Amino acid sequence: MEHIIEPIRAELAQFEAFFEQTMKAETEPMNSIMQYVLDSRGKRLRPILVLLSARLLGEINEQTLRAATFVEMVHSATLIHDDVVDNANQRRGKASVKAEFGNLSAVLAGDYLLAKAMLLLSHPIDHAILREMLNTTAAMSEGELIQGSVGLSYHGSRSDANPQTRLPQCDSPTAQYLDIITRKTALLMRSCCVAGALSVNASPEQVQQIADFGLNFGILFQLRDDLIDGENMEHARTLLPTYYNKALKALEGFPPSEIAAALHNLTVFCAERES
Repeated sequence: MEHIIEPIRAELAQFEAFFEQTMKAETEPMNSIMQYVLDSRGKRLRPILVLLSARLLGEINEQTLRAATFVEMVHSATLIHDDVVDNANQRRGKASVKAEFGNLSAVLAGDYLLAKAMLLLSHPIDHAILREMLNTTAAMSEGELIQGSVGLSYHGSRSDANPQTRLPQCDSPTAQYLDIITRKTALLMRSCCVAGALSVNASPEQVQQIADFGLNFGILFQLRDDLIDGENMEHARTLLPTYYNKALKALEGFPPSEIAAALHNLTVFCAERES
């Protein structure tokens, strides 16, 4: 990853400073929870996608930084809420927010992050990016509900879904699995790329092209995640080569550059990573 992010290292440092400042709360204990979230962050993959997509098609600017921060805040909020729903006490080898501060604090912290994220893109010039992101956030919630309603856990086993909310079984388990990971993971990756493109006033054709890459990359990312975690192995093994090729194919229409090469290398890294 260090080699991949080299072309945007300076801009990534700008993002980190902006993100940390935005995460500060005016009161305790919220500020302590936000600091805990900051200290527990992962690979920064989603803001990196925003920054690379913007640099691919233009120059990173303040709107790009706002979009990248929005994405990371929404992602953090969904993870906090997921841990409450799943009763998960660990996140990235560390106590989850819900385990460290309790369920009530975790739910409120997730809500706080979502509210601050929306405020970040509340100016009229950011409305196109905000609309894209909010549509994706809604789809992510639908994906969670679909997963529960069909009576399938993410690990592929049957769950005790409420009969009043259960949806009809999909004809193909693979199609059902693909729909869930698209909504829960890939659409946010797609929106990262779209937001980066919109922040530099890319053409509609360019936005669509980078959106295609982001969607296929997001599916590939989750497929590899599942193989690493030993989940949904049959589906993931079957689908991974297809979406690896689709993600690389989507990049072929962009002129050769160090940023296009970085996105190519990021795709290869995500397809081959072991953790």
